[in-house]
Amino acid sequence: MTRARTDEIPHATAAGVAVGRGRHGRGVFATRRFAEGESVEVCPTLQVPDSDVSGTLGDYVFGSFDDGDVVLLLGFGMLYNHSPSPNLEYFQDDPEMITFVATRAIKRGEELTIDYGAEWWEQRGLEPD
Repeated sequence: MTRARTDEIPHATAAGVAVGRGRHGRGVFATRRFAEGESVEVCPTLQVPDSDVSGTLGDYVFGSFDDGDVVLLLGFGMLYNHSPSPNLEYFQDDPEMITFVATRAIKRGEELTIDYGAEWWEQRGLEPD
């Protein structure tokens, strides 16, 4: 079996979004325009006990409806980078789904970002950039 070189593998894509490289490494980018208020991605979730999450994975989980649990996002949900001026916000109306919505008009090629929140930075002793 011949394996493709990494640079020959196309970036993963979904309807209107693709994974690419940005100023913070891997991130999610718009492959088309999005209007303010438009849903960008709906990510199914997996709820797991917080105690089962360790190491770097802890940087990529979201809070849960249930105390003691965290949510792992499927799709591109765990790849959205932080911005102090994000172009997305997210809603968890259902314990099994998180929806990312455009907070303003987004151009094709623009990196899609969220605000991680002050607690995320404080827990790690970091300053947001």
